[in-house]
Amino acid sequence: MIDIVDFFGGSKRRSALQLFDRTLSALEVNPAYVDDGMRFAIFRWARAAAENTMSENGVIDGLMREAATLISFCVLGPAETEAEWGPAVRQEREARFTAVIETSNDESFDVKVIKLVLAKGIAAPDVLERVSLEQD
Repeated sequence: MIDIVDFFGGSKRRSALQLFDRTLSALEVNPAYVDDGMRFAIFRWARAAAENTMSENGVIDGLMREAATLISFCVLGPAETEAEWGPAVRQEREARFTAVIETSNDESFDVKVIKLVLAKGIAAPDVLERVSLEQD
C-alpha cells in the first residue's frame, strides 16, 4: 500500500531535511540559524539538480550534506573551522568556498547556498569580508 505522504514526495523531503539538520549539528552549526525558508529552498535546488539522475535520492542527500558543509564554513569562518577540525579540513573547505565564489556560474547550487547565507546575515565576519552579495 502506498502512503499518501510518500506519493506526493513528503517523506523524501522530510528525510532529506532531517539529514540536513543532523549534518548541520555535526558540523557545529545550530540548525536554528537556518530557518525553514532556507531549508526548503536548499531542498528545492538539490531536487532540481538531481532530476533525471539514476540515483535521485542519493544525489539529493549528497547535495544536502554538501550544502550543510558549505554553510558551516560560512557561519563559522576559517579560524573557527580550523580550531574545530584542524588545518587540513579548513584548507579543504576554504578551497571549495574560494572556488565557488570565483566561479562565473551564478546559478550553481553552491553559489545559491552562499548567496542565501549572506542574504540571511548568518555568515562570519571574515567570510563577509571576502564576498559581497550583489544587489539587483
